[in-house]
Amino acid sequence: MVSVAMILVVILAIMKAKEDYRFSVISFAKDLPYSGLLLVFGVILLSGINSADSGAWMKEVKIKLPFLILPVAYYILRPVDQKTHRLIHYSLIGVILVSSIQVISNFIFDYEAISSGINKGKSIPTPIDHIHYSIILAYATVSCFVYSALENSKKWKVILFLVGVYLFGYCHFLSVRTGLALCYAGIGITLIWYVITRKKYLFGFVTAMGIMTLPFVAYYTVQPFHNKVQYMMWDIEQFQKGNGNNYSDSERLMSYEIAFDMIKEAPIVGHGIGDLRPLITQKHKEKYGDKEKYIYPHNQYLYILTAVGVLGALVFFFGLFCPIFFAEKRNIFLVITFIMIIFSFLVENTIQRAIITAFFLFFILLNLSVKFEIDEKR
Repeated sequence: MVSVAMILVVILAIMKAKEDYRFSVISFAKDLPYSGLLLVFGVILLSGINSADSGAWMKEVKIKLPFLILPVAYYILRPVDQKTHRLIHYSLIGVILVSSIQVISNFIFDYEAISSGINKGKSIPTPIDHIHYSIILAYATVSCFVYSALENSKKWKVILFLVGVYLFGYCHFLSVRTGLALCYAGIGITLIWYVITRKKYLFGFVTAMGIMTLPFVAYYTVQPFHNKVQYMMWDIEQFQKGNGNNYSDSERLMSYEIAFDMIKEAPIVGHGIGDLRPLITQKHKEKYGDKEKYIYPHNQYLYILTAVGVLGALVFFFGLFCPIFFAEKRNIFLVITFIMIIFSFLVENTIQRAIITAFFLFFILLNLSVKFEIDEKR
């Protein structure tokens, strides 16, 4: 479905280009918020020179294909009107709301088994990978609060605010730390934006104090959240004792240490993105011994540095952040999207997965292309 959706966007762009638009390669290349994103694809494509395993390299190239086609498509389709922008976000919020009913119902009907799994480091079952789902949930949650602030209709302001509160609580219920961190970061930026633009300083202070107490309240009132925190503390303790070879947090910390070692060995051009898997497996065996599953560095910055070195990483991240660096107008949605990307990269190799890569790129380009008028009437 993700692939079909991207293909349809490209088809729309082709239809528009045939009807009323003359695409110029030179003008596109000069428009860095769009053309800069092609550098992300270019770096991964060129990393094949340094990769012995062409199959693994091609897999990474396929995942990054959206960075080649979607920037061109959105460049042609721009500007996106705010009505379309709103409709897309409301649709996303609606899908998340419906899915939350299914997830919570499943938890209630299978409470014992799921609770037991949480105590062993597993997560509450979600429609897609729980980390990807939590990231999308976090974006939908923050979008509720932003559009609540922007809406002219009091009815919609209240509805969106209440839905945002519900989804914020749902984030704590799922207790996926990546999603929670992004949700708090996004809400924090939204609050700062709201306080500065509306000059509601007292409201901002009181709300900030309330938000800071929520994790402590959740720890004592939300059982899945409590169990997750307890397991995390136990997991880290196992890592410190040298017994964490097959536990989630310990695996992350081990992957960081291995990544640092590999970066030191090839700091300039990296090891080649196609060759990371066997090298990581070998390093892990040498340093920590055998295990069931060997994982990539759970940090996008370390992953890219390990794969393409400092030179490749500079080009890769410059291209990725071109939309926020060079945007003519930076609206709050674009800022939130990049804040979430920056934070997610610290704990996940986020854009090494097809679904979440497409999600982030879609909303980067949508929020970059929107003709955003705050005072527009519904």
